Amino acid sequence: MIKFSLTLWVCSFLSMPSVCMPPITSPVLYDSWYECSRAAHQESLKIYSKLGYKMINENQIATRYTCEQQNVI
Repeated sequence: MIKFSLTLWVCSFLSMPSVCMPPITSPVLYDSWYECSRAAHQESLKIYSKLGYKMINENQIATRYTCEQQNVI
């Protein structure tokens, strides 16, 4: 059975290359790329809400993510 694992990074794009915090790996395995990608965007919105408008703008913060395919028995 194929599942997908989600890893998120919170990064500042004030300089290039960007500087990212350590990755956040979700304990949930998703049944499809769609579900994993959607969860990444939902989690990103939660992170943005916690950090706030001022912090996001001053540090040019954005998230990036990967959904990696896992073969689960």
